[in-house]
Amino acid sequence: MVHGFVAGKPAKDRSILMWYSADNQPPPFLEENDHPNLFERRQEKGADWEIAFYRSIVRADGVVLIGGGNATKISGQLAIGTRMPILALREFGGAAAKVWETLSAGEDLPNRADINLMAQPWGVGVAGACVNSLFSQGERRRAIEGAPSPAFSILAGLLFLAALAIVPWVWGQNAIAVWMLFLAPLLAGGAGAAIRPMIDRIRGAQGVAPAVLATVVLGLVAGGIAGVLFVTAQLTADPQLTTNPQNIIPYAQRSIPFAVGVGFVAGLTSDAVFGKLLGLEVVRTAGIANTAPRS
Repeated sequence: MVHGFVAGKPAKDRSILMWYSADNQPPPFLEENDHPNLFERRQEKGADWEIAFYRSIVRADGVVLIGGGNATKISGQLAIGTRMPILALREFGGAAAKVWETLSAGEDLPNRADINLMAQPWGVGVAGACVNSLFSQGERRRAIEGAPSPAFSILAGLLFLAALAIVPWVWGQNAIAVWMLFLAPLLAGGAGAAIRPMIDRIRGAQGVAPAVLATVVLGLVAGGIAGVLFVTAQLTADPQLTTNPQNIIPYAQRSIPFAVGVGFVAGLTSDAVFGKLLGLEVVRTAGIANTAPRS
């Protein structure tokens, strides 16, 4: 981090992203001439450097505080409050030393080993240890945020697909129309979940961005469950669909458009769908509790 602009590292291209104000454009790095694709510059509106600095501080992957004054102290507290990987090097004094004094192991992201490292005198090997500390803090932050492992998401999706496939295979006589009746809400649910972050951004209600794979899997499952409940309701309302196998295929062909809509809405509102499912009492125990004890 350099006075007047903030540098971040987007994960998509692993480049250096710099925000700066109009009157504080940073000079080019020496490496920009040989590797221009590794640097991206963005100019914020406004002439004061504070505008770009404070608006962009939370977008950084981590902060390194060395000396500094009031802006450094504020940046450090922002990093601590947002649980951002941080190095506040006490050796160089200034506001960085004051930020170091406010760090608390067990409450903030840095642990005791990280905080002790920040207080060490600067010497051989300290820089490498500081870099490792930033990376370990980043891993700790991802673990705290509970980002699901891609393996769990893939496993959950495969298990649900396997369970769902039993229905059209057995009940639907393995007909293509019945398969499409259950696959349509599944795919539509994934599409609804994928588009939800864009809608939240437009509405200004964007929260913590979840993993893309986990989001799509949740949408697939929500759409599939909604499709199963939709079909089950139809079968309950019209018993002839199950008593006469010849009615299954025409019913499936007519119901696919409705299943697509149901699945899309379920994926779009997957948080509400799973919240509702988690609140269901599948097995009611009230009658069991009231039964008289056996003699």
